[in-house]
Amino acid sequence: MKQIWNTFCEEISKNKGVKEMAFEKEIVKGFLQALGWSRYDRNLEEQFGLYRRKWIPDFVFYLNNDKNVKEIILELKKPDHKQRKVDIEQIEAYMKLTDCRFGLYFGEKLEVFYLEEKDGKRSAASVTTIDWTIDNEAGANLIELLDFKNYNREKLEQFCLDHLYLNSFLNLWKTQRGQKHLYEGIMEYFMLPKEMLSSLQSRLKFTIVDNPETEEKPTSPAAVITTTPQVQSGKGNVWLICYDSKFFKVEDCFKKYGQIYWTHKAGVLNVQKGDIAYLYAARPESAIRFKVEVIASQLPYSPEMDVEDEFVTSGNTNSDDSGKTYFLVRPIAETHSSALKHEAMMSKGLMGKRPSTTKLSKEEFKSLRQYIEQHFDDAAPAEKLVAPAKKVKPKKQDKSKAKADRRPPFKFSMIGLKPGDVVYFEHGDIPVTVVSENTVAYDSEIYTLSRFCKHFMPDEGSKNREYQGPAHFLYNGRTLDDIRKAKEKKMKK
Repeated sequence: MKQIWNTFCEEISKNKGVKEMAFEKEIVKGFLQALGWSRYDRNLEEQFGLYRRKWIPDFVFYLNNDKNVKEIILELKKPDHKQRKVDIEQIEAYMKLTDCRFGLYFGEKLEVFYLEEKDGKRSAASVTTIDWTIDNEAGANLIELLDFKNYNREKLEQFCLDHLYLNSFLNLWKTQRGQKHLYEGIMEYFMLPKEMLSSLQSRLKFTIVDNPETEEKPTSPAAVITTTPQVQSGKGNVWLICYDSKFFKVEDCFKKYGQIYWTHKAGVLNVQKGDIAYLYAARPESAIRFKVEVIASQLPYSPEMDVEDEFVTSGNTNSDDSGKTYFLVRPIAETHSSALKHEAMMSKGLMGKRPSTTKLSKEEFKSLRQYIEQHFDDAAPAEKLVAPAKKVKPKKQDKSKAKADRRPPFKFSMIGLKPGDVVYFEHGDIPVTVVSENTVAYDSEIYTLSRFCKHFMPDEGSKNREYQGPAHFLYNGRTLDDIRKAKEKKMKK
């Protein structure tokens, strides 16, 4: 495929000033034939007439010689043509009249279009543009999808939906609100202190433009083909929250305690008391399982939350997130409906290939929300499925451990270290560089101390364990934890 792409790009480069008709006959037809599309094989038609030849697309692609099912519309302009608004309107008209999902524009660039439906209206959305350059990986990947022998309509559609999803984020990040979401996500992912925000902004230097149409958080691929939004009822917001059963046993926790503390993080920062959420089990079920009510939000960490640690099978426990806030949910209903499996919702065009935590109250997700609510009408009420909420007691701890838990999270400044200083991982004497108050850099990656332990601790199965990072790093031959204790002891005197 790469060779076919490069040959076509070379031909375009040598014939920049060629007329449109010559471009079609001498260059494009040979390119399409190399991909397996030709009128001789009866899967390609040239100068296809519509409405008594008033509208004439340059090429129409068919599949299995079925001219009633049109796969792709291709519109040509000469290679040095400068695209105009009327060119987009032209290819959009062809796609609508032929009811064709996909459109290609060949001119000074290659552009892919997808006929999407929103609020009952159809329009040709620009999916991606690709320059005619040698060894362009994006171009080679696209024509691999267009190769007749390997052509698959579902794969091409997913390609379009994925790019439209990416475009929605790119447009969002050009706005003031989008920049805020982006930086908050970066800060949270790398666990950077808030005081580093201005430094991060100045170094990344994003271009900010005003674009009111993209002020809201972008939609998922499912929203691209959502067509019948309904009015949201109730006062609170409605959420779809994804979780992984391999990391936390949600059902078991509900059965024992009747509630779960959920971390406020990217995607659910604004969850409030009174909101409703549907919980999607990503693995291994790949289905929506619970409807829950948020009964409290913006809760600081407390030892009471540690009782849920018995249901953590991998990853962080609540006690490791003592600097974060939580919201508390209680189940309203549970379902095992096959209609709420990912495969079923995706087949109806309601959900994309990769489900994600989503605010269903937004306009573009109302059809999905209505579908979910409809299939929860017959769901079993929570009181028949899970134990009533009980007041839980904190785990018993000895005095020394309780005292240690009350200490503030470790920061390098507590022991006089600053960004650029080097500390050593005690297993293997690995040097790492201090980046921020609670992160280090090693081999071009950023880690917290506990996360570094999980990746590099020599013990078998270390990734499933929790570590007090400062106890495993050395500075001047002493562990960071020992240095901290000595300084704290000296301060008390």
